[in-house]
Amino acid sequence: MRLSHRRQFLESVVTVGGLGISLDQVVRAKEANDNVSKDTAVIQVWLGGGPSQFETFDPKPDAPIEIRGPYGTIPTLHSGVRFCETMPRTSQVVDRANIIRSLSHGENGHFVAAHWLSTGYRGMNNQASHPSAGSLVSRFLGPRESGMPPYVLLSEEQTRNPNIGEVMGAGHLGAGHGAFTVLQDPYRSQYQVDLLSKATSNLELANDMTLDRVDDRRSLLSALDTFSREMDRTRRMAGIDRFSQVALDMVASGKARKAFDLSEEPKHIHQLYGSHRWGQSALLARRLVESGVSFVTINTAPDSLCWDWHLNIVNDHRPEDGSLGPSRGMDLSGPPLDQMVAALVTDLYQRGLDKKVLLLVWGEFGRTPRINKTGGRDHWGPLMSILLSGGGLKTGQILGTSNSRGESPIDRPIHPNDILAMVYRHLGIEPQWQTITREGRPIAVLPDGQLIQELI
Repeated sequence: MRLSHRRQFLESVVTVGGLGISLDQVVRAKEANDNVSKDTAVIQVWLGGGPSQFETFDPKPDAPIEIRGPYGTIPTLHSGVRFCETMPRTSQVVDRANIIRSLSHGENGHFVAAHWLSTGYRGMNNQASHPSAGSLVSRFLGPRESGMPPYVLLSEEQTRNPNIGEVMGAGHLGAGHGAFTVLQDPYRSQYQVDLLSKATSNLELANDMTLDRVDDRRSLLSALDTFSREMDRTRRMAGIDRFSQVALDMVASGKARKAFDLSEEPKHIHQLYGSHRWGQSALLARRLVESGVSFVTINTAPDSLCWDWHLNIVNDHRPEDGSLGPSRGMDLSGPPLDQMVAALVTDLYQRGLDKKVLLLVWGEFGRTPRINKTGGRDHWGPLMSILLSGGGLKTGQILGTSNSRGESPIDRPIHPNDILAMVYRHLGIEPQWQTITREGRPIAVLPDGQLIQELI
């Protein structure tokens, strides 16, 4: 193969998440950051729209009906601590997790709040400006494992609010630090393996690629082995940009294709996570971090609709085709959320990944204490509940207390940037490290935020 053809191959047949970005762009950050070698990863479960603290981890069973809502409560492994009845499995793994009931920031707009929690900076003008945590991982850590992208986004397709999902992007770092993206249909409950196959097809060699003296394409692995031996023997590729060589490794090693292959998992593990799209996304996330991906986001609602329960907390029987928005309500969203979170906590600990992998479950804000006229709850930035597990943290804690009406913290208020500080600590990224904006101005990874000492 001539050198020009090899370059064309590297630049065109390997892309990131269907965005048309060559993988050699993704790996270029590695050179400047080889001193960062911490073997850690993060799985972020993003509940876009703002999950209700009442219907998850901080119910108020003694409050009036217009505050406590339509669901009952259940005990957890912690004496005197109760969850909403829609979270039974998670209630039994809280000894391996931490629940924070006092997260507060005061912003009630979807975009502003989502941008803040994703980047550490308030969003403005409905346009993503700063890089998300996942993209900063790409920038500062690069690919930690040969053959694996640093940042993967497992997301449902956007249907209504295209700008909100952009807060998970690269901002001023540019598309080269965007996520490798796998999409799912938000209106189908079952996980769609065909969409996974389509998204990862660009990890294979182009069909029309030819190799010197390799005409038999019946076996991709055989062709790759032959190519590798020829490369080593003749050293005719020595002139290729070494970053492009790393990109080639991502294709040639086969490691990424294997990591994305859910068929590798036994039946009982699939059953643990559930056959629904969130459960199988969580299983895929575990496979990816186990294989060397540093940051995986499972975005259950990129347009912030699924958890945005203005109309009804329970199923309001909207058309399943999404013509009136995603069908939602905790009796529909609760069981798959409960199963995926409990499965991740269980699986990470059983596999000994609890020190390597930090699990974070949150959305942009909580919901209003009082049920509105239609039986729903509206946006509420002053209080939200989140879950943290793994990451080598001290677990089994309930941090912070909200008042009797679920309106605000009454002790140990925690800021979103405190959570991001914990994320970066786990990954080995210093908050004072800087990136350069489009205007040429240096800006810190995180402008503020304190480590949560109770967890360390």
